[in-house]
Amino acid sequence: MLGPLLGVLIASAPTLASAREQRASKQELTESGIEDPRRRELPSRHRLRLVLHADYVRLSKACNGAGECRRFHYAPLMLDFGYQLQFLKYLMFRPSVAAGANVANSRNAMPAMLKPALKAGFQHRLFGLALGYSYTWPFPATIDATGNAVPIGQPVLWNQHAFDAEVSFTSRIDRTAITFAITTSAVNANLLHFDIDKTRWFFRLGLTGGVFFDVGKNRKRKRKR
Repeated sequence: MLGPLLGVLIASAPTLASAREQRASKQELTESGIEDPRRRELPSRHRLRLVLHADYVRLSKACNGAGECRRFHYAPLMLDFGYQLQFLKYLMFRPSVAAGANVANSRNAMPAMLKPALKAGFQHRLFGLALGYSYTWPFPATIDATGNAVPIGQPVLWNQHAFDAEVSFTSRIDRTAITFAITTSAVNANLLHFDIDKTRWFFRLGLTGGVFFDVGKNRKRKRKR
């Protein structure tokens, strides 16, 4: 029993010693200010975020006098600008504001919107998880509005309070970071459509793609030099 065990320990001794030497070498390089270029850095403390964000909500259905029926959807396409703070190494906090236009068949009733939001959570080198709150204000809101492409009266989703859960992936390229995210939301809003005037919960799906810009990156490099 002891013979094979001693043989394994003796055979693994050079490997363990080599691993210790590599760790010591990495520690010495880090202490001297030299970093391994293959190692992905943690996010900078201050970053600006500029993304294109699309939301989708399924709305009510309506019919006209000729028996033509239409299911309505709400799909704002927005430019989202935010500031992300990285603190306690892996935690993040991000206020943001988005504005854009509705590209779905309810666009005559809700052509544009403004969406402020707050999110906080976990941010690692590649992946992030965040929870937050957002409010969407559609303007100008015109209940039962019609258009040439959609002659049936369209709904308005008013007073949209949303609780968001976001999963993100960020990959560094040069001095910027490309980011993608999927957001699911529980939206409490007032649906106004013909004789419907009801506050209820809606499911919302969001897709995001854009970039992060480091703030103060040049100053940090100068301090390291």
